[in-house]
Amino acid sequence: MDLKSVFSYLGFVLIALAVSMLIPFLASFVFDDGVYIPFLLGAFISCVIGIILVKKFRRETLTLGSAMILAGLSFLCVSLLGSIVYLDHLQPLDALFESVSGFTTTGLTTVAPETLPYSILLWRSLTQWLGGLGTLVMIVLLLSSPGLSAYYMYRSEAKTFKLESNVLRSARKIFTIYGVYTLAGVLLFMLAGMPAFDSVNHSLTAISSGGFSVKNGSIGHYSSLLIEIVALVLMIIGATALFVHTKLFGGKLREYLRNSEAQLFWIFAAVFSALLTLSFLSATASDPLTNGVFHAFAALTSSAFNLGVVGYPELSKFILVMAMLIGGFAGSLAGGLRLARVGILGKAVTWISKKIFYPTSAVVPFRFNRRAIDDQELTIISLFSFTYLIILVISSMLFSFMGYAPADSFFVSASAEGNVGLTTIDVAAMNPAGKVLLMIDMLLGRLEILPFFVLFFVIYSRLKFR
Repeated sequence: MDLKSVFSYLGFVLIALAVSMLIPFLASFVFDDGVYIPFLLGAFISCVIGIILVKKFRRETLTLGSAMILAGLSFLCVSLLGSIVYLDHLQPLDALFESVSGFTTTGLTTVAPETLPYSILLWRSLTQWLGGLGTLVMIVLLLSSPGLSAYYMYRSEAKTFKLESNVLRSARKIFTIYGVYTLAGVLLFMLAGMPAFDSVNHSLTAISSGGFSVKNGSIGHYSSLLIEIVALVLMIIGATALFVHTKLFGGKLREYLRNSEAQLFWIFAAVFSALLTLSFLSATASDPLTNGVFHAFAALTSSAFNLGVVGYPELSKFILVMAMLIGGFAGSLAGGLRLARVGILGKAVTWISKKIFYPTSAVVPFRFNRRAIDDQELTIISLFSFTYLIILVISSMLFSFMGYAPADSFFVSASAEGNVGLTTIDVAAMNPAGKVLLMIDMLLGRLEILPFFVLFFVIYSRLKFR
């Protein structure tokens, strides 16, 4: 492990964090809300640490293991330093929780947004946008790892994306693509009747599949079908894979229609929308069709937006959990198991059934999305999915031991690990142990578990042999 290179790249990440803090710092002066000191302090600390790391350590090409450590360390460090901004308004644990939820694009929150100053609201939204795009940069770095979902779908397609050896160039390309989408979202929200400040924030969090809102009632606050449609479009864009977007930018719509993940996404969206609509209808909820469709897409795209639903019917909790488990495209801003893994595992059932009836020497090809999947890859996918579900079960059991109902425990655990943000539990009133558990779930889910396992293993190994 070349930890010197890891620390050098981490320095660049922290310098970028410091620069990003200057945006809400300037906004604090514009809105005259008096919160500029926390932003200046956070930017100063991040910049100083970043410069020290860049100057002290030599930067070289990262190995796969080093890239995984960098991914884990980056999210831990930016979450910790990003929490400085909230300390004037929140207790330290809640400040860290808000920061972790933001950078992991989860959307769970301990505060009523309307009680916060405008500059902090802008920072909350910006953390989700930066965290989402930062995840895509990490995916580019880790694309050669068979432990990550993007590997199975886009290993061969990385060439069409023209990934440069210079990580900064690749990052610039990613930020350009999603920057265009974000600006378009701002304009669409404003045309739909949303105020300018709200439009900027909701576009940032919708495209990143984060779901932070500047209103206590989220998207439901506006009671506007047009605004809800714009939010849905941006959520779908955020949950669609980076490499699919590059093809769409090239006018290759047919490639999208032939994509196995895209087909699965729309099938699941239709099924969950219908089931949730029936669930809300049976519970005599207001406007069951709109609520059913919107919340189905929110869960499937890992977005925390909602239409102001106070309590979900019991049946809808189970349906939403299933959607949150599946999640969005591999290589997208969404969370969950990802459509690639779900599709491969689903197809593996029929493939295994075929193999049983063929001679042991027979070669039975297994393909998904026009790409061959070998036995080793299928084993890794199965192992990851099993690990993901084990973490979900353990987390749910721990919440049950804390006194929460089993259904609510499973729901909030699936939401945190899938980086969704929908909840049936009042997170603000949750005990400290519960908040820490949710933060662990969010971090593990955001980088698909493996990078943090590698990081913990390296730390354990160095402590063991010291």
